[in-house]
Amino acid sequence: MTDLLQPGKSRWQPLRAGLVELFYYDYEEFHFHDGRLLLRGNNGTGKSKVMALTLPFLLDGRLSPARVEPDGDSSKRMEWNLLMGEGGERQGYAWLEFGRQGPGGPEFLTLGCGLKAVAQRGVRSWFFITPQRVGESLFLIEDGRTLGRDRLIQALESRGKLYDQATNYRRAVDEHLFQLGTERYEALLDLLLQLRQPQLSKRPDESRLSSALTEALRPLDPAVIADVAEAYRNLEAEADETRGLEEAHHAVSEFLHHYRRYAGIAARRRAGDLRRSHREYEDTRARVGTSARRWTTPGSATPNWPRRKR
Repeated sequence: MTDLLQPGKSRWQPLRAGLVELFYYDYEEFHFHDGRLLLRGNNGTGKSKVMALTLPFLLDGRLSPARVEPDGDSSKRMEWNLLMGEGGERQGYAWLEFGRQGPGGPEFLTLGCGLKAVAQRGVRSWFFITPQRVGESLFLIEDGRTLGRDRLIQALESRGKLYDQATNYRRAVDEHLFQLGTERYEALLDLLLQLRQPQLSKRPDESRLSSALTEALRPLDPAVIADVAEAYRNLEAEADETRGLEEAHHAVSEFLHHYRRYAGIAARRRAGDLRRSHREYEDTRARVGTSARRWTTPGSATPNWPRRKR
């Protein structure tokens, strides 16, 4: 596979999502644009199922219908997405790729969940996190067969990590992408589940939504609020001081404009005597020079010097 999407920002953004042998999909990729994904199609084409099997499921990792299905229908168990109401067994994957521009170039992180269902035996799940990219350095289908758990471990090599417990996987996702901590990350997931409910605007539950927002949004430390308030007060004082300095600068500029004219006139007046003396000096120097040339020129009359009496 070539021409894979490249990240354009310094923070993590989803680039691609994919389903392998899940629902009616053999292998399907969905590309995000600037971190956003638009799914269009007629009713029943599987738009909601794509979202149910990718977000927020791949951030959460819990398989209960109440958290996977947008409508919370308890009858829509995860194994149905594999077996589609038929017998036998089937295994598949859901994966989500994130990317960002790091100091040394583009960085990638792929989250995934492997599922295997056997009729009358339920479903088994495993999760993985890796910097490998599906279709480039990680292939979930080899020789026409979907990778099992053990073959996935080999495919991850030492670059990725596999998790059998959703709790450990969830903690690792938070550490790689959010760094919120267990409580805040759980609150964020609950908020996402609240917001993705179908027809939310037609049946709003203000109390639950308010509670979810309150739990998801981190409360500010009173010391931080006090620092911000003090900063605002200092900002007002600095603004007043800045205005005072600007007014002083304007007054000084006006004074200098008039003082330059005064200083120019005063300087010209004080320099009048000097200029006259300088002109007299230049005139005298010119006369002396003329007289000296006349007396030193050959054939010129000898000056009538007065004689000294003996």
